[in-house]
Amino acid sequence: MNKHLPQEQDREILSQLSTEELVSNIIEQGNVIRELHNRVLELQQEIDRLKLSRDLDSKIS
Repeated sequence: MNKHLPQEQDREILSQLSTEELVSNIIEQGNVIRELHNRVLELQQEIDRLKLSRDLDSKIS
């Protein structure tokens, strides 16, 4: 996921881009958001699994 960090873009930089470049940026941002969302879900599932494992271990002890 750490392919590369996008270049920081401010209003001045964005105002110089063509419509096609802006659309590409929006699509790329959507893809990154989707990847991050999926990763958050995976990590939440892992947290839940670890909590369950911890709870079971404490009941056994």
